[in-house]
Amino acid sequence: MDLKKINSITKYPSILTYHKLGERGKLTEEAVEERGYLTDSDKIFVYEKVDGENSRIIFFRNQFDEIDYLIGSREELLYAKGDRIGNPYGNIANFLKPMAERFVEDNFPSGDWALTVVYQESYGGKTKAAKNYTDSKTQSYKVFDVFSLTVNELENLLSLSSEKIAEWREHGNQPFYNEEERGKFVQANGLEWAPLLDEVYGSEFPVTLEETYRYLRNFEQTKVGIDAIGESEGIIARSADRKQIRKIRFEDYERTFRK
Repeated sequence: MDLKKINSITKYPSILTYHKLGERGKLTEEAVEERGYLTDSDKIFVYEKVDGENSRIIFFRNQFDEIDYLIGSREELLYAKGDRIGNPYGNIANFLKPMAERFVEDNFPSGDWALTVVYQESYGGKTKAAKNYTDSKTQSYKVFDVFSLTVNELENLLSLSSEKIAEWREHGNQPFYNEEERGKFVQANGLEWAPLLDEVYGSEFPVTLEETYRYLRNFEQTKVGIDAIGESEGIIARSADRKQIRKIRFEDYERTFRK
């Protein structure tokens, strides 16, 4: 496989803020883009935004029809099964390797797939916000997204130029599992996932800056403390089909309302 193309295919896209950032990093009342307000969705699922290192495990079938894997940070591949790549960045590979090996031993996953990517936030340990989750530098993870590609889908993508692959990704074409599919996946495979904090109808979701900040303050403490319970970074609000997903962070709203 072309690892540069695999890296590009599986990079996690940026999540937009809910309101637009204006001067001096302060938010405006304007939605970040057309259909930006979440009120258009039937139901909104609200998850804690865990503050750590964005990471991914990429499972694929090799030329011997065996399950192989790669581990990556948000930007680069850090490890390949059998120590074919080795990068100690953020202790991500060392921490996630046992999980990946367990999946391989269990012949994970079944079904019509050529590549499956499991995205998680690796947090605690020596990450910058570790104090909000641990007093002992313990590391943990929470899964937040998954997608799979069939053999034909993967082959078609690998036949494209690197520029076309990046364009495919940036236009939101990665086939992420919907809310129900993702829930079944993490439960079937015994994974830990970001806690669901609230479910609200789109018509009831806050729109203005003040309403949104007031709503956000319901979730000030983290729900994923390892051996400490500190401040939450914020929330991720997403529609059931994931067509709309927005990050709502305390620091952005606190900066905006600071006198």
